Amino acid sequence: MSGCSRAKIVFEHLLKVNAGTVMKETTTALKDKILDGAIELFIEKGIEKVTTRELAEHVGISRSHLYHYFPDWQTLSIEALTAFMQADLEDVAAEIATLPPKEKLHALVKNYLPDTTDVIWNLYGSLWQLAVHNSAYAELAHVMTEKWSALLENIIASGVASGAFKHTDTQRVSRQLGALLNGYSDHLIINPDPADFQQATEDIGDFIQRVL
Repeated sequence: MSGCSRAKIVFEHLLKVNAGTVMKETTTALKDKILDGAIELFIEKGIEKVTTRELAEHVGISRSHLYHYFPDWQTLSIEALTAFMQADLEDVAAEIATLPPKEKLHALVKNYLPDTTDVIWNLYGSLWQLAVHNSAYAELAHVMTEKWSALLENIIASGVASGAFKHTDTQRVSRQLGALLNGYSDHLIINPDPADFQQATEDIGDFIQRVL
């Protein structure tokens, strides 16, 4: 799935979650509108390049109104990123939920690796850059990494339990496979060439076949 399509699905997910009062913008609805607007700008420009003035204009409120709902810019940014990235994880998990373990694992690999310029991976990349020098962003990066790792480990564990995969150290294999996925993704973000994507998919498939 392309990054743009995946981003659209996540936005639709957020809109469904946030839908409630249509006739009147309640406090919660306006707060969600601010968070969604922040993500739109983060995807377009990068987290570190968006200003409060741009977000206020994008959402159609005053800058002081932003700080009525959020004590500071970092709190707003982290809350927006958390909501978006959690929705992204949930959408991917739901998309592959009904598949058998082997197909589920291969579907996760294909979904995880960017095959085109991927706006979501760019957003994750922006977060990781900020995390190097900021403990609050580092904590969010850690939490999301752990959640993706748990999804991967659960797929492998269910495959072992059902007999689809051979018995193995599921935690170690999930760490190894996670490292492969992240390594190839880092390369494909910079150069999303179809041949490179195919090579990465085949290399990871070979690893899965060998260890599982």
